[in-house]
Amino acid sequence: MKKTILSLAIGFLSLQLTWAQEQITIIPKPQEVALKKGKFRFNAQTSISFRHAVPADVALFVTQLRTITQYPFPTGNKKENVIIFSIDKKAAIQHPEGYTIVATDEKIEVTATTGKGLFYATQSLRQLLPTAIEAPGNSVQTDWSIPAVEISDFPRYDWRGYMQDVSRTFYDVDVIKKYLDVMALYKLNTFHWHLSDDQGWRIEIKKYPELTSPRATVFHHTENQPAARSGFYTQQQIKEVVAYAKARNISIVPEIDVPGHSWPAILVYPELGVNSYTYPNHIFPFVSSWHYWGVQFTPNTLDPTSEKVYQFLDQVFTEIADLFPGEYIHFGGDEVRHELWDKEEHVKQFMNRNQIANVHELQSYFVKRVSDIITKKGKKPLGWNDILSDAKNLPKSTAIMSWIGASAIKEATSQGFKAVATPSSHLYFDITQADRNDGTMSDLGYPQINSLQKVYEYDPSADLTPEEEKLVLGVQANQWTALTQELKEMNVHNFPRLLALSEIAWSSPKNKDFKTFSQRLDHQYPRLDSLRIDYYRPGGYIIAQWDSTAIKSQYDTLSYDVTKKVYANGAVQAGFFYLSGKNYLEIEQVQLLENGKVIATDDHHALADKFRGTSKIKPFFYNFNVDAYQPSATYTIKAIVRGVGGIDSKGHVTFNLTPFKNFEKTETL
Repeated sequence: MKKTILSLAIGFLSLQLTWAQEQITIIPKPQEVALKKGKFRFNAQTSISFRHAVPADVALFVTQLRTITQYPFPTGNKKENVIIFSIDKKAAIQHPEGYTIVATDEKIEVTATTGKGLFYATQSLRQLLPTAIEAPGNSVQTDWSIPAVEISDFPRYDWRGYMQDVSRTFYDVDVIKKYLDVMALYKLNTFHWHLSDDQGWRIEIKKYPELTSPRATVFHHTENQPAARSGFYTQQQIKEVVAYAKARNISIVPEIDVPGHSWPAILVYPELGVNSYTYPNHIFPFVSSWHYWGVQFTPNTLDPTSEKVYQFLDQVFTEIADLFPGEYIHFGGDEVRHELWDKEEHVKQFMNRNQIANVHELQSYFVKRVSDIITKKGKKPLGWNDILSDAKNLPKSTAIMSWIGASAIKEATSQGFKAVATPSSHLYFDITQADRNDGTMSDLGYPQINSLQKVYEYDPSADLTPEEEKLVLGVQANQWTALTQELKEMNVHNFPRLLALSEIAWSSPKNKDFKTFSQRLDHQYPRLDSLRIDYYRPGGYIIAQWDSTAIKSQYDTLSYDVTKKVYANGAVQAGFFYLSGKNYLEIEQVQLLENGKVIATDDHHALADKFRGTSKIKPFFYNFNVDAYQPSATYTIKAIVRGVGGIDSKGHVTFNLTPFKNFEKTETL
């Protein structure tokens, strides 16, 4: 009898836990959650109370509540129907960003030891509310309630980061702000802003106005790039974004990448270069690099032997330090073509005079000089882990961003360096996440696929000793926009993988489980829909397949109904991905039709073959614009194709539309 009662109790507890998982879908997963009976319902009489807290700590959340619900939420000291925000310095909360939430039928009590803790508590409350809380614009009528619950929560890592490359492709301030909003929702707190690289200098430096001249910031007209992909941020815009981030408890880490990846600076100030090479005399997209240089890397770097370079960097970092109040400045240091230094006689002479044995030691000399410049500005220097090639000569005050393989974090911390884990093997979000043939514009220079599960199961501290683990600042995902240029493409690559990153960064490893994460993620997709953010769906952009039954040895027409895929004015990309068979597919022309009438034609000739590399534009993509979308119209793709030498051919047909207006509409199935 006792065994039966015990079995029933265990079964009941299991049902409770399952129900709790279904109800509490917060990402990242809190450290401790206990679901109780009942709900707290918001209404026009609900008030807000502060105990040793200031309204500014929760202002964004309260404003959001007032806007969407149209309830006034007055400040008062009621005991019921109230949200109480408390700062208690003596509370048993394990981290300054930690918090507790106790919600009952009568009230919600939120406690933290700092304002940051209160802020993160509001992001959990935000996720407990209906997804309509994210709806932009006017108020929404719904059952505004959260379940009765007790949450005790704190982060695993202090550095919970996302890097946005705006050099390879420029994104305006509104895009950056939107990403800061979503980072805050999922408790990410560090925005790494990659502001300079070979494809463009993106920040105003008043001492050096040529850095933001068209030659350094605008893609050459022969590249046929949309104007929105070029540009730079004024210092006033930078200040605006910094303030916006601060209100969301996000620190911005600016990066000026030197001494390699400095093409724009060398173009406009050629005296800074290690050699006289400045062809072509303009900036251009990443995929054009092989056309001009035969490789992706520039044929020039900043001169590590020149005092003019260090004067330049000192003045640049002076303005950078004044603009960004955060702890760190990132100076890059990656992928330097040291063979360029080996070729220069003046460099060899400098090395001899200064007893520098090789170019790796010269790189360390440069890093020490730059780190010293940054330190004197009151900031902490940070570089990519390429600089560890001569680790014995590096100052330990220079932190390392570990990107070259999952073992890179071990390499840095084992030598006594503080480090951020951001391995390309798991956390580069411009890399394919499911299928190399699904139409998403991924960087295929890497051999692996960074699937959602692979991202989620990465543990930055695996195989580290306790002492090494203390040196791990945290974890970060990177979005390089060399190939992933359209905003929708970037969103599809980042989401939902960015949510997996947030759980790596915040949640305890013992609480992580991919199956339950996936269940909670299912509840987050409607929230992303409300935020107007596209995310990856199984199959990517595949709309059809061709095979031997569909094609002929002579040119013929293939037609596909894409009505459901056309939903706004925007840029369209149709693709033809060869998969298998003896014969490739030759494409003569592709057209987009509206109600049977041709509205756009791309008639370049292409071959759908095995090429999936990064080193050139993929000709099997066809591009159009939809400029006058009609919701009631029927849209069709027609392609003139043939099998080359036969019809033994199979492949994917893909179709994707990116709206011209950012975050206005998302694709629905």
